[in-house]
Amino acid sequence: MRKDTRFLYTAIFYCLVGMHSSNVFAIPIDVKADFYFGPDISRNQACDNARETAKSKAIAMVTGEKVSFDQQLQCFQNPRKGEERKCEINQNSSVLVEGRIGKSETISETVKTVPGAQVCTVLMVVDVAPPDVESDPSFDMQLELNRTNFRQGDSLSIRVSPTAPMFIHIFNWRSAFNKENVVRIFPNDIDKDNYITKSISIPARNGEAKYSLELDWDAPTGYDKDALNESIIVVASKKPIPWLSVYDIQRFKEKLMEIPLNQRRVVQRSYILLK
Repeated sequence: MRKDTRFLYTAIFYCLVGMHSSNVFAIPIDVKADFYFGPDISRNQACDNARETAKSKAIAMVTGEKVSFDQQLQCFQNPRKGEERKCEINQNSSVLVEGRIGKSETISETVKTVPGAQVCTVLMVVDVAPPDVESDPSFDMQLELNRTNFRQGDSLSIRVSPTAPMFIHIFNWRSAFNKENVVRIFPNDIDKDNYITKSISIPARNGEAKYSLELDWDAPTGYDKDALNESIIVVASKKPIPWLSVYDIQRFKEKLMEIPLNQRRVVQRSYILLK
């Protein structure tokens, strides 16, 4: 790992949804979800996305997983290029949850025009089967980033505050890319101790840091926007678990689900990187 570690993490929506048999107990959940969209997305697709978001929220309510659904209209201007002020819809709707959905019913679906976009709002009732193993509410953590908006070249600082001793691994998920899109940034070759009992900052503060997490623009060929949605994922476990340095998202998901729900906690935070 270089001393000036550069990375990109673009958040995307991912959810595990499976059908369950009729003899499995399910909990009906009332849930509401919004999906903001522009002219590049049809009304039907936007409302389908809102329904998928609602299903994931319902699963998270039953399993106790932490989720992040953040959509906003981001307006910015690049003074270095002398461009006019631009507005883009930035969608940070990222979640990794484990649960089974039996049936779902859409109670209402409305589309309204808001400044710079449209929004589809759905109200649903979703039947969710509880997991075989419940999460441990006493095993949790708080994740903070030093900012929510960055420009390339800015440095990212991560603060993790645990409720119990834990082993942590920090990843950035480059969802704009198809392969090797989940990269471990902590522990690393410089900072190896990932067992924590109290709040820590990564990289360390007060002049103790030996490296920095410098954000650099890295987008696929043909990407035509000046803003990227990026996120940090922290995976905490009660026991030490070996992780590779790079994963494809499917393999990362499979690895994560090998850890029992009561032995892990996953927390995500999103931010926006401007070009």
